[in-house]
Amino acid sequence: MASVFGLDRKAAIALSGELTSIRASLASLGSDIDEARSNTGAPEVEGALVRFVHGSADSRGNLDQLLARAIGLVNGLIDGTGAVDAGLARALGPAGAPLSAAPDLAGGLGGALGLAAAGAP
Repeated sequence: MASVFGLDRKAAIALSGELTSIRASLASLGSDIDEARSNTGAPEVEGALVRFVHGSADSRGNLDQLLARAIGLVNGLIDGTGAVDAGLARALGPAGAPLSAAPDLAGGLGGALGLAAAGAP
């Protein structure tokens, strides 16, 4: 059952960073296209870029909201499993051990539960 709760925290942190980067790129798309538009030298290309920016505004806005939600969910998962790991490490460790003595478990909650199931301190 411990494997059901496993989390690769490094991968989750990397995913959060990538989603944040995608969101930032999406946010700057309009200004990037405006800048490129003035450098094309072709009215047809400039017109197409303007139509694209205006025509995709709603979709980009919706995607921005979805990315913000996904980032929040991933960060919540990271924070939540970290809190559970710390609590389990305190509960499974020596009585009165300070929080700083809690191990940083690579497997996330699954790692802590795996240690508990194995009878590890």
